[in-house]
Amino acid sequence: MSTPTYAQRIKRKVGTTILGPILTRLAAEGRAPLVGKLIRSQLVTLKQPQVHESQAISTLILPKPGFSEDIQASLGRDGRFRIVSLDRTYTKFVYRAFLPKTVDDNNYRSAPPETADKKLQLRDFWQAAWPHVSRGQIDVLLTGNFSYHAEQELTAALEVHGTPVVALHKECLKSPALETFYEHVYRERKIPFQGSFISTYNEIERDIQVRAGTVSPDRVVVSGMARLDKIHHWREKFGGTIRRTGERPTVLFMSFNARTGAPLISRKLPGRREILDEAQEAVGWDRLVVECHAAMVDLARQEPDIDVVIKAKDHARALAVIEESFGHDFKTPANLKIICGGDPFSLITQADVLCGFNSTSLFEALAANVPIVSPHFVEAAAEDTKGYVIDLGDAAERAHSRQELIARLAARARSTHASGHATTLADAQLRALDHWLGNADGKAGERVASLVSEIVRSEQRAAA
Repeated sequence: MSTPTYAQRIKRKVGTTILGPILTRLAAEGRAPLVGKLIRSQLVTLKQPQVHESQAISTLILPKPGFSEDIQASLGRDGRFRIVSLDRTYTKFVYRAFLPKTVDDNNYRSAPPETADKKLQLRDFWQAAWPHVSRGQIDVLLTGNFSYHAEQELTAALEVHGTPVVALHKECLKSPALETFYEHVYRERKIPFQGSFISTYNEIERDIQVRAGTVSPDRVVVSGMARLDKIHHWREKFGGTIRRTGERPTVLFMSFNARTGAPLISRKLPGRREILDEAQEAVGWDRLVVECHAAMVDLARQEPDIDVVIKAKDHARALAVIEESFGHDFKTPANLKIICGGDPFSLITQADVLCGFNSTSLFEALAANVPIVSPHFVEAAAEDTKGYVIDLGDAAERAHSRQELIARLAARARSTHASGHATTLADAQLRALDHWLGNADGKAGERVASLVSEIVRSEQRAAA
């Protein structure tokens, strides 16, 4: 499956900038057929290899980072599917004609009672608009989360039309202490899933959804993280032989922030975060963030023969954290780089050892068989916060202090660089991948494609 072309991206940009406000106005006026036709004009058919045109399942996706990669790794590799993309912003433009911004993902159920009628009006509007979007040519809609606010009534409307909605739910990393937190959020603040089926990455997420009443057990299945297939397939090409990295030992540090994996929910309003429990407000990694970033600087200074790479979302923010330890006149060592953007997969496979915290990048490293050293000190080792740590068990080394982190990373970088990377996974790595991402075999994409195909074919048989 290809990414959108330049012309398609321009079309999308123009559409969301100019057409979006028009859609909101037309929706407010109740002009469902025209809105449906305009939305249809923005559909983009993605190029795929070997699509069986006469029998292809026409699949509409609402792209989002992570979810789009899962689609590419599953349906995008399968000739049974024709994939059509619609910028999810368009659903939000329609949504704004009926409901305020304050009604978002995390308070759709708990929103003020006076919004109930508006939700029903939005559902009725989508029921009227959908035939003009689909023209009977869309077999299934896929989304990346069961609770996106702008898609709730759209989902209910499509089910009325007999078009199944499947959520490939991509949020999955929930530490033991977060399970109860999210069960409460799902039960009290989100509404039950109104679509046909949910696919989750792991049993943890599936069980939370079932306990919360989000979905019945017969409508949710664990398929695994499909986009991880890419790394499994890449590793398997080596056929069990040793692979080598670059000229110098390399440490990759995946930067994180003080609230990564903490019990909070984001609001759609700028700068808004919600703490649902006062006792949880103290949960965070302020000291750990500073200590880990400082450790990377110390490592680079102490070991000039080792390259240290910090992968950050924001260069200025990462540098600001470093300056907390070393001052504003900090001089970056020649063997230390701060990288923003780029392909994480490329960085991971070029590293000899990885350091990270509460991130899916840890599991990408596991699948690539890149050694991991994780920090388990200060807040990560405290009794009141350690339950919020994603624990890899025997699949990773633990460092219990800043100095131990430096020493372990240096030793592992040198030893792995000298010996090369094995390309066969150990039992501990396989167990961690299965437990957290449901994908120890590189076949999650196949499971997703089979699930979607069966749902659509079942719907078609029932309608026949």
